Amino acid sequence: ISRSQGPEISYAGASALVIGVDYENQESIRKVLDEYKIDTIISTLSGHGFITCQEILLRAGLSVPSFRRFVPSEFAIDSERVTPTVKLYQIKLPILASLRQVKQERPDTFEYSLINCGVFMNYLGFGNTKSEGHKAHGHLASFPYIFDLSKKTADIPGDGEKQIVYTRAEDVGKFTAAATQLETWEEHLDMAGDVLTMNEMVRLLEEIRGEKFSVKRNSREEILARMSSSDSEGFMQNFHEEFFLAFVDGCCDISRPINLNKLVDVKPITVRQYLEQWWG
Repeated sequence: ISRSQGPEISYAGASALVIGVDYENQESIRKVLDEYKIDTIISTLSGHGFITCQEILLRAGLSVPSFRRFVPSEFAIDSERVTPTVKLYQIKLPILASLRQVKQERPDTFEYSLINCGVFMNYLGFGNTKSEGHKAHGHLASFPYIFDLSKKTADIPGDGEKQIVYTRAEDVGKFTAAATQLETWEEHLDMAGDVLTMNEMVRLLEEIRGEKFSVKRNSREEILARMSSSDSEGFMQNFHEEFFLAFVDGCCDISRPINLNKLVDVKPITVRQYLEQWWG
């Protein structure tokens, strides 16, 4: 379902309808879920009305007999661990409270899971000049994050010894689809295409590109000094710096086993494989 009607999406010999709904109208959503006997809702909502629309989506599902599973819009780094530092991620918390309440009320008939994938590997494709280099982005917005291979620069939070989890967007889709076929869900389903320290990343990037990178390692004090004192000015800059702080403070550290890789038969691409494909 989408905010607007669209043509069928075709991929790998299969297709899916795109049905327009009003995300602020619970009945509009309920009718579609009921008509197609939907049992699993996977939310990828963002932007305007994020808190309200996810709640309405959940409530619409709960009024449909076939519905039994919900995935909130996470798909990055565990929001509960980073919200003390990353203010924007606080909007992800209300739906988690609602999901836990529903689970208490319906322990035998309802499941939810928070699916996390770390950083999208596709951001490493920014600036690729190959003839089909745009495909490196995997339909994501194109911008560099921490590492800019086109300029051979690395802007690293901390001393570089913190690990970073990477998963290619296309593999995130494969993992998520495979998770829907599991008989039972854990509260957290974590995936990874690769896990490296940022210093290991620098060495790998230099190997693939065949040149040294210009590397800046940012201390906690330097990150704090760059942050704006106003919430309205430099909002996105602060968001970027807050995530740097989260890395430095250990909020992005791997805190539990990466379980989804073991639960499903998906073989994700590694960072080395991705880099060799697009930058080798």
